[in-house]
Amino acid sequence: MPTPSISLGVSSPHVIDMAAAYATFAANGIYATPFLIKEVLGSNKGVLYEGKIQAQQVFQPDVMADLTYALAQGTKSGTGVAAASGVRRPIAGKTGTTTDNASAWFNGYTPEFATTVTMFMDNATQSLNGIGGNFAFTGGSFPAQVWNTYTKLAQKGMPATQFPEPAYVGGADPVSYLEAVPTLDPELAGKYESGATKKKKLAARQ
Repeated sequence: MPTPSISLGVSSPHVIDMAAAYATFAANGIYATPFLIKEVLGSNKGVLYEGKIQAQQVFQPDVMADLTYALAQGTKSGTGVAAASGVRRPIAGKTGTTTDNASAWFNGYTPEFATTVTMFMDNATQSLNGIGGNFAFTGGSFPAQVWNTYTKLAQKGMPATQFPEPAYVGGADPVSYLEAVPTLDPELAGKYESGATKKKKLAARQ
């Protein structure tokens, strides 16, 4: 049975793809096709080329409100706390670290804009461990710190706005992870049960 394993990072997206994805979250589900060149001016200052914003609603705003609420928690008490220090405005984001710490990411956004920071060697296979004194080079280290410094400078003097309140789509009651993903094979999920859960089930059978 197929499972959504891509959510664990087996894909290899480009940096601009990740930035566009998180920008969609920040825009409450409106995706805008990214472009690198805003405009090209001729020698007489006439506009030879102008990038056009092409946007469409791809996620419902209430779903995005819940996603933002979830991603904001990791910047308050999770691996992304370094991104939030001194920003003085709401932020949401996610750290990412690949196998053997060969690349490290922080994707984050405020209500105004999104930024992606990633670090890796030329071929993205060599470990970053040890760089800058980091025994374990993760997305919560330099990438989150760079994001933090950039965001504070980029939004200096701008009024702070708030994220939408969570909509709690589907309710606010806890859901068993066995039922959270419809395509998850229960037999496969059982392989990842904690030791405590396995002991409880074993005790119940005896």
